[in-house]
Amino acid sequence: MPDPSNNKEKILQTTKNDRSKTVNELFEKSQPSSSYYTFLILAVLIIACGLLLDNAFIVIGGMLVAPVLTPIFVVALSLAVGETKAVGSASWLLLKSFLIVVTSSLFLAFLFDSSSHELLFENTMRTALLYFIIATASGAAATFSWVKKETAEILPGVAIAVSLVPPLSLVGIRLANLDSEIARFYFLIFFFNLIGLLVGSHVAFTLLKFYRSGREVKKEAEEYDEENHRHDKPSQEGS
Repeated sequence: MPDPSNNKEKILQTTKNDRSKTVNELFEKSQPSSSYYTFLILAVLIIACGLLLDNAFIVIGGMLVAPVLTPIFVVALSLAVGETKAVGSASWLLLKSFLIVVTSSLFLAFLFDSSSHELLFENTMRTALLYFIIATASGAAATFSWVKKETAEILPGVAIAVSLVPPLSLVGIRLANLDSEIARFYFLIFFFNLIGLLVGSHVAFTLLKFYRSGREVKKEAEEYDEENHRHDKPSQEGS
């Protein structure tokens, strides 16, 4: 009878091939392409409408569509390896993505009456810190599952657990009502989630020894940076 212990794969054990595939996939899925922006806008429309309707199921569906997790993982991976070039490019993509979320939600809130919208999160620092813990654990879990393909089925659960786009969408909705105090609180929830994701993912990449793939990350980072510049160039020329 075979020894079951021989079939147990350690969670922190990765091969060079595992790390290489992860690096390639993350940078590829984080390209500022038309597909990325299309799914982002569709996700924002779903989430913002779900929030305006106070329908949690619709919001959850939109969270599964939003593609913002991969650029966050690129930032965390780049920080873990010490490759700063990709950090700037991925952060710029995230900033543009977050602005799209806020402005799109603001526009929808202007179109449809959102004055009766209730506070979805308890307005306390305790709430923000609890969401930070959730995001940190989710960032680590998502990173492990991305590297360990046999656990990839947990990724949808992580997308649901991380409250990233909904609070940012609520920032736009509350700004439409000139409610800056509540908008600031929702931004705080978003900020704590973002930092938590980065921390959790960074720790996971470090534990998985991705610093050994520094050369591959540097190569992908250079191509990623060039792609970001090519994507931004038409808009700059147009202006």
